[in-house]
Amino acid sequence: MTSTEEPIAIRHQKWLDDVKPLVSIGCITYNHEKFVREAIESFLNQKTTFKVEILIHDDASQDRTPEILKDYAQEWPHLFSMILQTENQYSKGLNPEDINLRRAKGKYIALCEGDDYWTDPLKLQKQVNFLESNPDYSVCVGGFRSYIESENRIDETYLYSFEGESEVGFPFTLEEMKQTWLTKLLTALIRSDVLKSFDPSVYQHYRDIHLFYHLIKGYKAYYFKEIFGIYRVHPGGINSMKQGVVNSRAVYNCYKELYEQNRDDFTRHMYLKSTLELFNYNLYHSHENSSFSKNFQLYREAVLLVRNLTEVKWLFTVFVKTSLKEKIKIKMKLG
Repeated sequence: MTSTEEPIAIRHQKWLDDVKPLVSIGCITYNHEKFVREAIESFLNQKTTFKVEILIHDDASQDRTPEILKDYAQEWPHLFSMILQTENQYSKGLNPEDINLRRAKGKYIALCEGDDYWTDPLKLQKQVNFLESNPDYSVCVGGFRSYIESENRIDETYLYSFEGESEVGFPFTLEEMKQTWLTKLLTALIRSDVLKSFDPSVYQHYRDIHLFYHLIKGYKAYYFKEIFGIYRVHPGGINSMKQGVVNSRAVYNCYKELYEQNRDDFTRHMYLKSTLELFNYNLYHSHENSSFSKNFQLYREAVLLVRNLTEVKWLFTVFVKTSLKEKIKIKMKLG
């Protein structure tokens, strides 16, 4: 048997050893003892008609995360495959996600970090059904909610829509991504062969931005107008609490190296936007890495990237403080 007639929760499935998993769930953890059970339970609660494997990479957690993971592996040895590092790989400049996914056997890969979790038990089934029927799509994603851990509350719901799409969802390309960043790691299902077709080690500042760029470049992507999971914001999150200059600089570094490696219109456009955003932040915030010469260099970079009249206008509006720009937009809408 390679499939069941009706979706069954992964925790209750039984498969012969020679049946290959259709989906590999990739999960990376680091000091997630407060959260990782919720993530894993959301994996086990997925209802599918196909076999799934769960690959977890713990990056030398200093709390009880490894012990929790061992308990799950002992209870479901046929489902879980663990890498429990004794030395932190991220601090060595290595990518734990890449290490984890090298062993993936599935035709499709789903990603969810150990501090996030899924809320739709049919997430994988819906996404697999779509990709099986649409071989020209490389990835499908959906909506999510952010959860503020310190305040114990749902913060925002991220559910996008475009004019003219169906009730279920809509296709998108890098062109739409110029306007709105539609992807989130915890909502994605990815074709394994596309994921493994590029080498993330060529990038110094590799993040999800790089991943989704390569997944969508030359392919189509699909957005489900449904909430698939919860993105947890907490101080221990690698990226979730980064704000201000730290986040602006990180995004700038990502798009700069993407442009230098690929030099297409999407990477040029996003490199320009991130450069101007960092320049604007530096204008109105004092910090140790800000100086007139560094900001002048950023502006010069932006000027060299401009290709059309709209982008020329950005060179002038960038001198307006961000909060004031938002007020101007509101007044224009009300007017």
